[in-house]
Amino acid sequence: MTSSLQPGIAAEDSQQADEQSIIKLFSPEAGATPSLLSGSGFTYRHDWGDRKGEWKLFLSSRAINRNSRVFVAIGECAPGGGKFIGSARYTVHNVAPKDNGVEIWINIQWSEPIRLCVDYFVVNP
Repeated sequence: MTSSLQPGIAAEDSQQADEQSIIKLFSPEAGATPSLLSGSGFTYRHDWGDRKGEWKLFLSSRAINRNSRVFVAIGECAPGGGKFIGSARYTVHNVAPKDNGVEIWINIQWSEPIRLCVDYFVVNP
């Protein structure tokens, strides 16, 4: 698919997942069986304040260690809670769990500082 939008403007698309394919992926005949996540974990949203450009940010937490599985989603904080997609481009470059915290490397492409919210999903096997 080719976008006819101006350079620097993201094209948009929305598609429905093929639910039958998802079920087949986890069917016994596919050689895998569904299982619950094992271990302990948590989710957490952190407001890092107004930022622009590249940042390495360390979130300190005794509940995270070097063997934790940490997934992050970043975006612009919405007034009153939540996040929204505006015109700024937010990207995650790296996520590195460490003993007592996790470091992320992010970039916000915008001319002025804007609010950064980071959602952390942590699983400790």
